[in-house]
Amino acid sequence: MHESEQLVELARRTIDANPTLRGRVTVRNYTCFGRCDDGPNLFVEAIPPGEDPDRDPDDATLERERGFYPGNTEATIVRILESHCGRSVVVDDLVDDY
Repeated sequence: MHESEQLVELARRTIDANPTLRGRVTVRNYTCFGRCDDGPNLFVEAIPPGEDPDRDPDDATLERERGFYPGNTEATIVRILESHCGRSVVVDDLVDDY
């Protein structure tokens, strides 16, 4: 299994185990952020009610939202999920401009 696939599985397990995240945070694969050399990458985006959660974010969304996290590890994935997704607090030392 590829490293990014392992991180996706870790993210799903972390969400399932955390009642704050379960049911309101989903993980989906996104083909390309255009920054593969910086990966594995994660993008956190709030999806407004009624919007399709399976749509790929456009460049304007990627640039506007402060949710691009490059170069992730197991530890950073858990931190991002707990802080950015769980408490709506951007992880300043990990987030990067898209």
